[in-house]
Amino acid sequence: MEESEPHLDKDKHISYWRRCLLTLLPTQYTSTDSSRMTLGFFILSALDLLSAGPDTFPVSQQAEIRAWILKCQHPHGGFCGSPNHRYPDGLYGHGEDIDPANLPATYFAILSLGFVGGLEGVKKRECLEWLGRLQREDGSFGELVTVHGKVEGGRDMRHCYVASAVRWMLRGDVPAGEKVEGDIDVEGLVGHLRNGQTYDGGISESSSHEAHAGYTYCAIASLSFLNRLPSSPTSEIKSDLLPGLTNIPATIRWLVSRQVGYRDEEEDEEDEEDEEDEDPHQSQREALAGIHKDTPLVPGLSLEDEEFVGFNGRCNKSVDTCYAFWVTASLDMLGEDKSKLVNAKAIRRFLFEQTQHRIGGFGKYPGNPPDIYHSYLGLAALAVMKEPGIKPFDSALCVSKQQRERITQQRKTASVARKIYWKHGYPISIREDHPEFREKMASSEEPPTSIKDVVGAA
Repeated sequence: MEESEPHLDKDKHISYWRRCLLTLLPTQYTSTDSSRMTLGFFILSALDLLSAGPDTFPVSQQAEIRAWILKCQHPHGGFCGSPNHRYPDGLYGHGEDIDPANLPATYFAILSLGFVGGLEGVKKRECLEWLGRLQREDGSFGELVTVHGKVEGGRDMRHCYVASAVRWMLRGDVPAGEKVEGDIDVEGLVGHLRNGQTYDGGISESSSHEAHAGYTYCAIASLSFLNRLPSSPTSEIKSDLLPGLTNIPATIRWLVSRQVGYRDEEEDEEDEEDEEDEDPHQSQREALAGIHKDTPLVPGLSLEDEEFVGFNGRCNKSVDTCYAFWVTASLDMLGEDKSKLVNAKAIRRFLFEQTQHRIGGFGKYPGNPPDIYHSYLGLAALAVMKEPGIKPFDSALCVSKQQRERITQQRKTASVARKIYWKHGYPISIREDHPEFREKMASSEEPPTSIKDVVGAA
């Protein structure tokens, strides 16, 4: 890295995230109480990316965080977004989903548990059954199921993404075409994702809507979890199955077109004075519209002369910190070489010099104060671009590669059954794969008389 290039001030960012974890958030976050699980994940994962994660916390703090997350688990499967949105168990009745679990909270809760002890305690069977009830006939997923059994929530790609990720975290890698009892309708979901690709290569809620970078990311990541991308580890697709994206080259071009050369207001005013006889906004309008100079690699998409390059989510929209992640992560999932098509140096300068805040974190737009959402995705975008000081990143799961490996192992650990044996009148839980399992079970004492009476009465 050149000395003149900006760099990540890790200590500043770690301080920002620790403040978010340990102190009261500003009053502007009050309206997001139902999304506290989401905010919690961003904080834990950001600290993990900066090598200051939950594994460095005191054991008591890890246990406290874990208990808070599990407190949000719904008795009929899934998680709520906050303890304030979950009734005591006795008020739910038999199968009634009053104050129901929601899909995004479930995704963030399971990811967060991966940082503080693993997936044991997650009601896997109930969660997967609940997940199946969220899928509609057209293959899409909703956010929640009402007390009357109706699936509510938009049909966009965000819910498809979190559903695919929850399925992967709890069920594991399922090769394309393999049938699993009680599984979701995978082919229906893939068909819904394919139907979202628009004429220009981007992905939206459907082919008749405008493509959006966030939706494009969600669809590509969903296909990755379903092993329907060329870069997926088990992506060999049988001829009778629906393929993934219908036009990958068009998607890549559309993503690269989201780059926009950024100039601050002072530079724009100087340009207006120097070019009185010309349209001062011509070049900016062309850049916003995706009209750039030709380059041999990707004709029409050169921004080599720009000092700052940001990303927008749709054509003719302003640059925004979060889209640096949605776009670069999407390209990364389509192949590591594809992420090299963007102007990484100018993008880094935009993030570090325009939206990074002096106290740490990132704002949505240049000059904005930092917020948890954009601060995490700004950090994640830098991780995708392999910024020194940030852990290697998994673009699909939106966590460090190290954490994805942990979740894979935790899933295997949580799937092993446990048994109870008795010693000195106390019940002790032991896993069936424990080296001393048979010995402990063989030497198990008789349970206390009171326990036997209860069992007999049942």
